[in-house]
Amino acid sequence: MAEKIFFDVQSLNPHVKIIAGTFKPNGSSAIDNTANKGAGWTVARSGTGHYVVTLDDAYPGLLSAQVTLQHNGAGDKKVHLGAIDVSSAKTIAIYNIEGASAADLAAHANNHVHFTLILRNTDMTK
Repeated sequence: MAEKIFFDVQSLNPHVKIIAGTFKPNGSSAIDNTANKGAGWTVARSGTGHYVVTLDDAYPGLLSAQVTLQHNGAGDKKVHLGAIDVSSAKTIAIYNIEGASAADLAAHANNHVHFTLILRNTDMTK
């Protein structure tokens, strides 16, 4: 455990909430949500190279979202965000692309998808 003094995040936007997490891809099989890092969400494989993160709670708005891939090997792999609905469906789509096509990510100890969501937890838009 870190032994430093941590301070609250300050923002010009009111009621900002951050949800960050990591999940392990599992090829064409279901994701093991017990291996997830982070809280407030689950993830499911929805199709080839397509993952859907589902938030535990709804939020009035999304300020920012990032997704990155940690992969054991070199190659033409990248992840990107798809449809995002944090207010009603509470879902974030993530796609893995190899070359020009969606592809599953193999299960491996060093293969992870990391994401960070910066959410607005108020109806105020500024």
